[in-house]
Amino acid sequence: MPHPTSFIASIWTTDTEGVCTSAVDHAQGALPPFAVATRLPDWLRAYAVDGQAADRVADALARHTAFGEEVGIKCADGVMRRVAVSGLPGMDTAGRCTGWSGAFADVTEQKATLDRALRSDAEHRLIVDHSMDLIAHCGVDGRYIHVSPSYTTLLGWEAADIVGRNGLDFLHPDDRAQAAAALARVVAGEEIGDVIEVRKRHRDGHYVELGSKLRKVADPATGAVFGAVLVSRDITREKEMLHRVEQAHARVRTILESIEDGFFSVNRDWEITYANTLAEVFAGVEPGTSGGKVLWDLANGLEGTETSRVYRRAMERRENEAFETFYEPEGVWLSVRVYAHEDGLSVFFHDISDRKRAEERLEQLATRDDLTGLPNRAWLNGHLRSMLGQARGQAETTVLFIDLNRFKEVNDSLGHAAGDHLLRQVGLRLQSCLRPGDVVARLGGDEFVVAAHCAGREAAAGIAQRLLKTLTNPFHIDGLEMCVGASIGISLSGQDGATPELLFQNADTAMYKAKALGASSYQFFEPEMSVEARRRLQVETALRRALELGQFELHYQPRIDVRTFRLRGVEVLLRWKHPELGQVAPFEFVPIAEERGHIEEIGRWVLREACRVGKELSDKYGTQLHVSVNVSARQLRSAELVADVEQALRVSGFAPRALELELTESALIDDIEQSVDVLHRLKRLGVKLALDDFGTGYSSLSYLKRFPVDVLKLDRSFFLDECPNGDDFVAALVHMAHALGLTVVAEGIETEEVMETLRDCRCDEAQGYLFARPMALPDFDKFLQCEVPGALAA
Repeated sequence: MPHPTSFIASIWTTDTEGVCTSAVDHAQGALPPFAVATRLPDWLRAYAVDGQAADRVADALARHTAFGEEVGIKCADGVMRRVAVSGLPGMDTAGRCTGWSGAFADVTEQKATLDRALRSDAEHRLIVDHSMDLIAHCGVDGRYIHVSPSYTTLLGWEAADIVGRNGLDFLHPDDRAQAAAALARVVAGEEIGDVIEVRKRHRDGHYVELGSKLRKVADPATGAVFGAVLVSRDITREKEMLHRVEQAHARVRTILESIEDGFFSVNRDWEITYANTLAEVFAGVEPGTSGGKVLWDLANGLEGTETSRVYRRAMERRENEAFETFYEPEGVWLSVRVYAHEDGLSVFFHDISDRKRAEERLEQLATRDDLTGLPNRAWLNGHLRSMLGQARGQAETTVLFIDLNRFKEVNDSLGHAAGDHLLRQVGLRLQSCLRPGDVVARLGGDEFVVAAHCAGREAAAGIAQRLLKTLTNPFHIDGLEMCVGASIGISLSGQDGATPELLFQNADTAMYKAKALGASSYQFFEPEMSVEARRRLQVETALRRALELGQFELHYQPRIDVRTFRLRGVEVLLRWKHPELGQVAPFEFVPIAEERGHIEEIGRWVLREACRVGKELSDKYGTQLHVSVNVSARQLRSAELVADVEQALRVSGFAPRALELELTESALIDDIEQSVDVLHRLKRLGVKLALDDFGTGYSSLSYLKRFPVDVLKLDRSFFLDECPNGDDFVAALVHMAHALGLTVVAEGIETEEVMETLRDCRCDEAQGYLFARPMALPDFDKFLQCEVPGALAA
């Protein structure tokens, strides 16, 4: 029969030697039997965990004194129980001991209950003492009885300064009325679930915004309220973040109102959650009145159409859709892009009726570009021959070759539909700034040509400037604002040749010169450019043996902790000094190395040399030098990259955690799945990964979650004076990166003003001419010697 959870066992008597003479077993067999003829000390030695308990009881028996012990007993059911063993001596009239009477009492549950109560009290006190929240106990009159140590940490007040004072005295005058009303409700027995926002005075005089909850403290027996507990949390950062979110939403709304597309979003019940003005006007409703209306009621004639079926399929499958449709109620063709997400759908639509009509008209014409409706190269060749044959006084036939600077990034990151949209917009803009008689054609891809009659270079430069101005203004693609820009090469018939083929060739050569200059610029063809073409051939030829002949060297540019100005690490940069060609700039030879397949071998050498030098300098100065190495797009696609990194680390003995590999956005998004696989394999080696030149491309921010990168490097373009709202944008990027657990490094820092900005937005590291230019190894060694020993940041 199961024993009860609480029992009194073996009420017993013994003789003067402690030998049991009788026992009543109320434990129902749960304890080992204390049977007749069993001596009590022997029983304890057999079953008690505490071996000395038996000795203490034997001593009490010998001295004829009462005893009481609490011991652990190994019970018959295998359970260890806490048992109180107590006994009293019996005396005759002469004062002689006649024997003993006593009992075993199970105190297991009582001990457990007491232990739980003590632990609970200790845990509660530990929570209060270590909580970052402000916790206070006050009486019904609002006076503090006890406050947590966080009052000192967050508000600067010691407990002795505020205990006994009314809590309202520490609030902003404008917040006291609502706080007093809340306390009165709690004292009256009401439970308040809402968070009260108040401003509490710091000891230095400024106010801290707090979110507070008030709970009554009442007598459990009578229910009478005798005080309150106030738990408050600093919500200053939350308020700031909320304000930033509201600002971000406002910016998004501004963008959606600025784009040339209609836009609306619906929830999973098909209710409109937002529509821009263009979409509302298209639907025939007053601006700002569509919210909450059901899509099928708002869009006349949409229910039951193929478009509605696409919307429902996208909602059910949570898949994006892009299609064109003829909307009969309005008689227009629309380009529609549907983006499905957890909350419903976002839809962009654009009236493409004009394009459709143009396509129908030009369908039979082989001399037109189908995408933009512009003339193609075949048509332009004939037109140029005609222009060359026409005499226009001093005017020369002029070709302006236009190549978009960032089209590949748009096409790769946003898709071909977005790329096509951009090209159509480019074509329209180019047409809008031409003079009567000038023509623009699309050759293919992102290449356009303008043919014009110009009275010399000044007139041609004027056209180029207008073209660049219209192309540098932001484009709006898929709800995103982006700046593209272009490079323009110009050739004139009088100087550069009198055939369409030669005009094209020379303009194309000049365009590559303009592209090499960076930004958006134009260049006239010059005979010297042929010399540059020969220079490229020389560089290409010399590059084949540059590594074999030891002509490469590494230069080192320090990376500095923004807060402490201590050295955090160094980026290695490849330099090439040729005995005849001189110092060949990386922007000149690296693209050629990429194209001709030399970059992988060069990259392996850079890795090995960087790890070797990093190990030597770390050992020399007794610290761990962190080294950052650039990895090219071709290296990333190589099957040998992971093995190359592993070998460089193994041979040099350089610590993997001190090696950082820098990769560009464009290289990573070229093949997402392969990039993710390679990056994870590199991470398993223990190296760090950095995303270089962040912000110069158009890759989705969601890639930051897919790519296991550790460091985000902000491109120097973010810190240029002409960048509007640059400081706020940099701060937002830093906060975003920190939220993802990434370290942020700012590149190209040259002024103290930019450093102040970086400190204000809590950027982690910076590099640039403000601290040091890239330097050869001997100079970098001297730079390290100037550092205070041990000053290298971990």
